[in-house]
Amino acid sequence: MQESKTYQLLYEKLSKRLVRENTIENTLALLERRFAADAVRALIPALQSVTDLQKLQQLHLEAAEVQNIEAFAQMLNE
Repeated sequence: MQESKTYQLLYEKLSKRLVRENTIENTLALLERRFAADAVRALIPALQSVTDLQKLQQLHLEAAEVQNIEAFAQMLNE
């Protein structure tokens, strides 16, 4: 059975939203393992405002290697 276009669009939108939310959660968890939780929590609004999934995925990778939370904050605001 072929799915309707509306269903396909809703499914894609939901999938993208879930991937975005998971990427944000995983990035925050990684940062909290490396840096002070208070400093990481201060970045939550800025991280949640990023709508570009590719940028979020890049930020996640950077979170594993960045030298300090200030450098991550700078990348986040670029």
